[in-house]
Amino acid sequence: MKHTRWITVSARRPRATVRLFCFPYAGSGASIFRGWQDHLPDDIEVVGVQLPGRENRFTEPRFNRLVDVIAPLHDLVVGMADIPFYFFGHSIGALIAFELTRALQRYGSTQPFHLVVSGMRAPQILSRSEAHHLMDDDTLLEKIKDYNGTPKVLLQDVELMRFFLPQLRDYFAISETYEYMAGAPLNCPITALGGDDDPNVAESDLAAWQTHTCGEFRHLLFKGDHFFIHPNKQAILELLGRTVIRRPLI
Repeated sequence: MKHTRWITVSARRPRATVRLFCFPYAGSGASIFRGWQDHLPDDIEVVGVQLPGRENRFTEPRFNRLVDVIAPLHDLVVGMADIPFYFFGHSIGALIAFELTRALQRYGSTQPFHLVVSGMRAPQILSRSEAHHLMDDDTLLEKIKDYNGTPKVLLQDVELMRFFLPQLRDYFAISETYEYMAGAPLNCPITALGGDDDPNVAESDLAAWQTHTCGEFRHLLFKGDHFFIHPNKQAILELLGRTVIRRPLI
């Protein structure tokens, strides 16, 4: 299959009737979705999306602009649209999933039956934080500590963190150089998830996603900070399973 380097599937499910594409947050890779398959119904196949420069694609040239990411992902999804599918993305992964859905709709390609965005303000809302991709190394290292998304043992290894900084800087650049362009609302429903203690994404930022769908919309808050998806993993997986039950008949 073309573009197979862009995905990881922990367990192929040839009899799956639905496919869930998962888009990771900055600095992470598709491995954060490892094990999700085990907690979802048997008819769902989980596909982790792997961007260049991460994990098994570590030596490949990285992207630092969103527009460069969308085209190959569009081709990937079109090639795997043999069964209905839906998207889940966290943080920058949510932004990628949103713009990919827009591209699929714009070009008349098969679209997801639902978009679940997590830990990301609606795209028309400007960031209230500093541009991380422009920070010097020392400042960026300090800022990363505030996100609570990097293991402490890794944060304590300054040299190793400096080694990964170029990757993190490029990920930040993807979202921080993004310019929202108004367009037609999506045909599919949107569910927006957030943490009630996320310093960067307020509940109003989640509610603002409603303008991007002409279908059903809801937003939900979970206990936690920007990385609330980890302590609330089981609840989120249950939500993703229920999303399939509520999908429209195709």
